[in-house]
Amino acid sequence: GGEVERILRMVDGVLLVVDAFDGPMPQTRFVLRKSAGAAPHADRR
Repeated sequence: GGEVERILRMVDGVLLVVDAFDGPMPQTRFVLRKSAGAAPHADRR
């Protein structure tokens, strides 16, 4: 968890890419939730 928060403080944006064949990887929901919570202006649809 700490590594994700540390990286999110260093970046200006996040791009989520999900492989159509393999689907979401195990940490996808966790990282997406953290990235949406890190930016108050994030689009949370």
